[in-house]
Amino acid sequence: MPNKTYSIVMFAYNEEKNIENSVNSVFDNIDDKLTHLIVIANGCTDNTIGKLKILKEKHKKLSVVELSIGDKCNAWNEYTHNIAKNCDVHFFIDADVQFTEQVFPKLFKKLIATPQANAIAGLPFSGRNKKYYRSLVTKRSCLFGNCYGVKKEFLDLVKKNNFRLPKGLCWIDSAITKAVNGDVQHQNKNIPGRVTYDVECGYKFKSLNPFKKDDRNLYFSRIARYATGKLQEKHLELLDFKDWPLDLNQINQKILEAIQHGKIRIPFYLKSRILKRLQKQL
Repeated sequence: MPNKTYSIVMFAYNEEKNIENSVNSVFDNIDDKLTHLIVIANGCTDNTIGKLKILKEKHKKLSVVELSIGDKCNAWNEYTHNIAKNCDVHFFIDADVQFTEQVFPKLFKKLIATPQANAIAGLPFSGRNKKYYRSLVTKRSCLFGNCYGVKKEFLDLVKKNNFRLPKGLCWIDSAITKAVNGDVQHQNKNIPGRVTYDVECGYKFKSLNPFKKDDRNLYFSRIARYATGKLQEKHLELLDFKDWPLDLNQINQKILEAIQHGKIRIPFYLKSRILKRLQKQL
């Protein structure tokens, strides 16, 4: 594959505990076809930026973009529409994971060699529900934000159709999966073969410890985010991609009122978290 290249974008929000290991793991598993790793630090209030400045001295292909808005959808939109440079494949990763051996060259080679595919998914190699999440990739063509790559041609479709993730959307992976499988046109129709994978390639992370308070809080925060995303998704499914709003303020208000009036039943252990999440976004 002469002259073909790939880039990597990492999204980071208050990841001072993980950012060094994640960035180093990227550079341990690349080849000379990488043009750059861009870390988009969106709304960070901890020392993530400080650690990235130190890492830039070590890794010359690392650059950092700071955004004031702490919203991953906004960061994704910024990259796909304004930041992404001319590469054949763009990898999207999170800042709290590490990667399997030579994952990026391997996934790059597989994606380029699969003409019908828009994207390639990294598989989880850790976690209590690893088997289930791997099946979502292999059987249902799902993508997860921890690690996936898309072809330049898919980003061209994103720009051509002015596809943007609504700010405030909580279940981002589902929206991107639909866009990839439907060529950014058919939200409720999967086109066969749009997502590929390599069973030996993916990411790993440290499992949460139920005996640690911070880990328990993070766990329930994630569950609340996914539950909120499912509620939002029901509204978005009624719209074509081209009619998706730029933000979910109105949809969030409808969901909030429905919960408060008892029209939507929420498990008691999640209700307060979901209400706070919706109220914060309004």
